[in-house]
Parts: sequence; C-alpha cells; structure tokens
Amino acid sequence: MKKIVLMMFLITSITSSFAGTIQKGEAAPFTGILLTKERAEKAMKAEKANIVLKDLQVAQEELTEYHRDSARKARNELTKTQVRGYMNVIGAFVLGVLVTGFAAKMNNKIQEI
Repeated sequence: MKKIVLMMFLITSITSSFAGTIQKGEAAPFTGILLTKERAEKAMKAEKANIVLKDLQVAQEELTEYHRDSARKARNELTKTQVRGYMNVIGAFVLGVLVTGFAAKMNNKIQEI
C-alpha cells in the first residue's frame, strides 16, 4: 500500500510539470476522470488513514502472537511445576511407607530380644 502511495506521489510530481489547469467548461486534452482539489485531498487523507489502520492492524497481530506465545510458555511451566509437585507427594508417601515398614520391622526385632 505504501508503494502505491509513493508511486502516486511520484507520478503526480512528474506529471505536474506537464499538467495545466483546466477551467470549468474547458475541453480536456485527454480522457479520464477529473477531480477537484478538495476531492483529491480527501482521497489522499483517506489513503493515509488506511495506511495507518493497516500498520495498527499489523502491530495488533504481532502483539496478539506475542501474548499467545507467552501464555503457551506459562502453561507449559505450570504443567511442569504440577508434575514436580505430584512427584514430591508420591515420593514423600513412598518414603513414609518405607520408614514405617522399617520402624515396624525394627520393633519386631526388638520385641524378639
């Protein structure tokens, strides 16, 4: 879109040396559509606004993608942390069972003596 606007400015600047003013009611030496100065300015402003909106849209899409990646990484970290927490609980339970079993076995040996 920027290329189109730049081309329009380039063409306008090149042809401005060949262009002349046509008064209302005069015959034009070419075919095409004539615009009033106000209409041309309005069209250029609309084109500039369109370019700004497209730039904002691109920035919005980049920001959205950044936040998606950030959320994905946070979910992965949370999952890893939850798995580690489950492993800690299971490890503590198994260790408690082993310690209790060892204590019971030692209690039986002490009672035999």
